[in-house]
Amino acid sequence: MRPVHALLVVLMAPEVANAQRPDPRVAREPIVPVEAVVARQTGPTEITVSWPKTDGAVGYFIGRLAPPNGWGRLYPAHPLDTAYVDRKVEPGRRYTYQVRADYGASRVSRMTISDTVIVDENFLAAGGGVAAADSAPVAPVESRAEIVERAYRAGRPANLRWWQEGERLHQQPWIRAATASDFTEEELVSRWKEVAVAAILYHHLLDREPATAELRPLVTALAGGKPWRDAWRELAQSPEREQRFGAWAGAPMTLDQARRTFNWAYPHTGEQCFGGVGPGCTGGVPEMYGWVQPRWRDYFSMPDGTRMASVELGVAVGSILHDNACMDAPQGQGIACQGWEAITDLTKHAGVPAAMEWHKAAWNVMDGRGWRTVFGPYPVDLTQRRSWYDDLRPVPARRAMMAKPLGPLSLPFLDQPYRGRERRASHALEAPAGSKLDNTDGAFCKRKSFKNEESPIGKAPLGICW
Repeated sequence: MRPVHALLVVLMAPEVANAQRPDPRVAREPIVPVEAVVARQTGPTEITVSWPKTDGAVGYFIGRLAPPNGWGRLYPAHPLDTAYVDRKVEPGRRYTYQVRADYGASRVSRMTISDTVIVDENFLAAGGGVAAADSAPVAPVESRAEIVERAYRAGRPANLRWWQEGERLHQQPWIRAATASDFTEEELVSRWKEVAVAAILYHHLLDREPATAELRPLVTALAGGKPWRDAWRELAQSPEREQRFGAWAGAPMTLDQARRTFNWAYPHTGEQCFGGVGPGCTGGVPEMYGWVQPRWRDYFSMPDGTRMASVELGVAVGSILHDNACMDAPQGQGIACQGWEAITDLTKHAGVPAAMEWHKAAWNVMDGRGWRTVFGPYPVDLTQRRSWYDDLRPVPARRAMMAKPLGPLSLPFLDQPYRGRERRASHALEAPAGSKLDNTDGAFCKRKSFKNEESPIGKAPLGICW
């Protein structure tokens, strides 16, 4: 029987082998390499590398060989660029480039290599001729940066009335956001204003530009009629803002929104520059104490004409404690919680709500014990600013001591602990190195301690922050 079995195996073998071969009709699409890569010298220390667009590619990988170094990776400004300007080349050295097409899902083409370019140090004297061996003309290919720059110039004139005041702040954020996005040139021009608003929001609230996945939905919402104030509030009160900066940024809110957000038993009007000296962002003390006076800066406008700015203002531990004490004092019962009250100030005592905090704030200002910091941005117009709220969520207070007031006077003994709470907006305020504070308030220094302490005659001891 053996010969019969052997014959069957021989007869079946070709058919079995054919069954194991992949069907060419269901094979994946081929990974097509870049058709050609051209490198040419375009400046005394500059080589431009270009290649034709490859259908289906989602980006390109660029490599450079410059002996004695091996292949190194270059990074285009935008993944779909089909040109790269290498400005880090040296006269006399030889440079070769390779480009691979990226099809996504870890599918990358084989490399396509350019001719070698020897950088000619006499490039300009020679009339800017092509230094590469292959001098065939190459059609110019625009970079992403050139496209974005043209879109910026095209959209700017229609928005100049509100954009120009803050252009110094926001031109580069607009360009960086647009460059990183997947918007076409036409989309950038037609949605110029919305891209600008998004750049402003991310610049001021998160100190960065929006990622592509963040920019498109925000631009779409703004173009659909979403008010910029709503978008501002959402970003100002985002988890990222809190995580990175320790507190939300000031944002516009209705009274009902504020009551629900901060869980108040009774309403409060808007709070800006919370923890700063004086009511709101006004400073509120005589001009003779110049170190606390407000200075508005970095002005810009929003598309509806709302004029915005940040404000630099004096901060004292006493002002932080007083603002927080007033938040918890029954309405109308805290000393000077609605502004300076001459008669009440003359008769205050330790039992009056916010009296010890008011007294500490006054002496901190007179003794120069505090620091300056920047709040905002907020609307410049006071009537528009009244609906803006800093982060008033309560948190445990830092340790601080106060003196019992005896009317407008007191002995310089800081023996009364602050027993109230703080809010996140004030808790984020920290004194920089060199700041002078009462020596009981080291917890308010950025490094939580003093490098030196002093005992001025007739005044409470002070400390100087590390």
